[in-house]
Amino acid sequence: MPYIIKISKLKQSDKDSICKIADWYFNEWDTPIEKTIERLSSHPNNNTILQAIVTIDGKIVATGGLCNIMNIYKTHPELEELKPWIGLLYTEKEYRNKGIGQQLLKFIEQNALEIGLKQIFIYTFTAESFYMKNGWTKIRTVEYKNHQTAVMEKILL
Repeated sequence: MPYIIKISKLKQSDKDSICKIADWYFNEWDTPIEKTIERLSSHPNNNTILQAIVTIDGKIVATGGLCNIMNIYKTHPELEELKPWIGLLYTEKEYRNKGIGQQLLKFIEQNALEIGLKQIFIYTFTAESFYMKNGWTKIRTVEYKNHQTAVMEKILL
């Protein structure tokens, strides 16, 4: 039976989804739960421009956003001139490799274009080929968290 996939902007009032995202970010990247809840409960703000969610049959299965402040700045302050960033793309394990991340990425890119952005950035040490297949270009490589990390850009058309 086909399922119904929906991608939408996260609402500040969607406390259940915000708490789920906070759990994901803590478990995946050790991001403090309170920090995520505070940031997403008040977005858009000076950091989070957009946070999107993917639901399947009403269940949240993925998220990602467009942000101005990234953790990589702590070790690479020279990257602060680059913004905004697609950040914290996360898909639940059982829904990975099904095209959901690609749909979410396109949704965020389209929303960035609609608000007048011409260029966006991302960094990754696990999914460089995924982003290259989706029109991203590597602009430099940096050492981050003991990994060679690709810093990438996308020119929005």
